[in-house]
Amino acid sequence: MPSLGALAAKIPTPLKQAFKDRIYPDLLGEGETAPEWQLQSWDGQWHRLKKEWSILVFYPGDDTPGCTRQLQDFQEHYAQLQSLGCQVYAVNPAGTGSHQAFAEKYGFTFPILSDTDGAVARAFRCLVPYSPKPLVIRSVVLINPERKIRLANRGAPSVAAIIRSIQALQQGTKEGM
Repeated sequence: MPSLGALAAKIPTPLKQAFKDRIYPDLLGEGETAPEWQLQSWDGQWHRLKKEWSILVFYPGDDTPGCTRQLQDFQEHYAQLQSLGCQVYAVNPAGTGSHQAFAEKYGFTFPILSDTDGAVARAFRCLVPYSPKPLVIRSVVLINPERKIRLANRGAPSVAAIIRSIQALQQGTKEGM
């Protein structure tokens, strides 16, 4: 009997997208105020939204091919993001032990946060509704120091493109736009 993944791979892309469009909640929109949150990282530290540029990377699973590639892209650009005053937070429902093994295996130096009940992912509309357990929808949310959402995307947008967006938004702020 074929696996669920093998069956899903045979579904035509337009049909998959139509299904996602009906089931997935709309992300919080640009200009909306980001919900407050507080989560623990694998190293025991607690993190919350601060008055700084922040990127929340909601990802489905530790040590899976797509999630690993996405977080490696953020790690590759992490120093540049920090130089722009931007903190990266990866968010997933797995426990701190899973996150620790994942971070150590791939050398991730940004916080990987445990959202075990999916409350934060739900608040940002990055959770599959009606699921008995938290199933994260891969999403990236950029938040400015005033807690306003400046970018919200499903999937894994290019980190280089996110950096260009941050630079443009910061330049616009300096110029009073």
